Amino acid sequence: MDNHSKIAILGFGTEGMAVLKYLKKHKYDNITVCDRDVDLKKKMPDGVSVRLGKDYLNGLSDFDVVFRSPGIKYLDPLIQSAKNRKEFSAGGGSQLKLGSPNGTDGLRVSITSSTAFFLDQAPCKVIGVTGTKGKGTTATLIYLMLKKAKKDVYLGGNIGDPAIEFLDKLKKTSFAVLELSSFQLQDLEKSPHFAVLLNTTVDHLDYHVDRDEYLQAKESLLAHQGKNSLAVFNKDYEYVKYYLPLVKGEKKFVSVKGEVKDGAFTRNGGIFYAKSGKEEKIADVKEIALIGSHNLENILPAVAVAKEIGVETKDIRDVIKTFKGLPHRLEFVREVNGVKYYDDSVSTIPEPSMAAVDSFDVPTVLIAGGASKGLSYDEWAVKILTKPSLTTVILIGQTADEMESCLRDAWKKLGDAIGSPTKIIRCKTLEEAVKRASKEASKGGVAVLSPAATSFDMFKNYKERGVKFVEAVGRLKG
Repeated sequence: MDNHSKIAILGFGTEGMAVLKYLKKHKYDNITVCDRDVDLKKKMPDGVSVRLGKDYLNGLSDFDVVFRSPGIKYLDPLIQSAKNRKEFSAGGGSQLKLGSPNGTDGLRVSITSSTAFFLDQAPCKVIGVTGTKGKGTTATLIYLMLKKAKKDVYLGGNIGDPAIEFLDKLKKTSFAVLELSSFQLQDLEKSPHFAVLLNTTVDHLDYHVDRDEYLQAKESLLAHQGKNSLAVFNKDYEYVKYYLPLVKGEKKFVSVKGEVKDGAFTRNGGIFYAKSGKEEKIADVKEIALIGSHNLENILPAVAVAKEIGVETKDIRDVIKTFKGLPHRLEFVREVNGVKYYDDSVSTIPEPSMAAVDSFDVPTVLIAGGASKGLSYDEWAVKILTKPSLTTVILIGQTADEMESCLRDAWKKLGDAIGSPTKIIRCKTLEEAVKRASKEASKGGVAVLSPAATSFDMFKNYKERGVKFVEAVGRLKG
């Protein structure tokens, strides 16, 4: 890719804007922004062309390089059609062999992304973290541990800044920690030096064709690693067998269920790190500042990576003892009339909602529901009904009917195994649900927003949903 290449940016959200800023800074002068939003034209800097509206993906073969934003499907037929029109040079990625301006010389368009470009250009070691849930927390823990050790470290990807924004700041001795979704992994031709693969269950079936495509999307995290690279897996999950054959370098494992010979694990209330036949205690589980036992699965991979990089145990322990979590991830909001309210809006699938419910043994009111991802709520319903401390579930959003149906079906099947019946309540809005939760919750108990569904039926994203929840809790009278 040179400064006169014809470049398209697909999607003009946060990542698309960061790509444009980078390209303009580096004097690329032939850029077109393609987006569905027809109102973007008036926001565009001088010298940038636009293709806006419902047909914005048409004519991609006119370009030499296309930067795809994560929200635009890599396997979209129009993108794949353009990709097959031209041919990559041997280097792939940004090392493009330019064809004729109209794309009719038998070469293909180079389809890349901000993440792929970053990995291709970064001069330092990159730590990539992916998984169905917990990747933001794990990436942040790694970042904080390295920061505590006075490393030159940057945090980006799905969390923090788009990675391309700090690309120019990186030195050979720097570290970049990236939280990577399946959307960002599909088109990678270079893998991070450190690859961390957390729990991997089915997610984003509203984006991916099926379970197999979702799992395959994460292969790129490992597929292009070298023999000096490191991969970290959670030994407690079946998915590990699927990915192990891809590993060319060193492997480390973590487990909350048993000891591992090389990696991090828990035993008798302690967190340990083992390597080369030696083990070291890192911290006591009771020292963890994060709420919920499920967060051990996020802490252990961070410990494994930090120790491999050479972070002192004291620095790791300090982070474990002080980091209380990210916004909207089982975040304490406020106590009103003896009831504690928690915001877990980031919960967009059943599993983290189940983990949130498991985090409390006091009387609990759960607010759940939203837009569907096409996932089953059968296991979620069983967890809700068999958790003794969960007294009430308040359902909102498009999934409310499906969730209630699953709860009632599970109720019939479980029978006497349920014990005290769980009250099911329907509300039309989140505001109404918060008010109702305040009436249903008992003193000394908790009320938790953990939707197990996306936010797009009512809100722009999970962050806005979390903010609205916090605001609604703030309006409750003590």
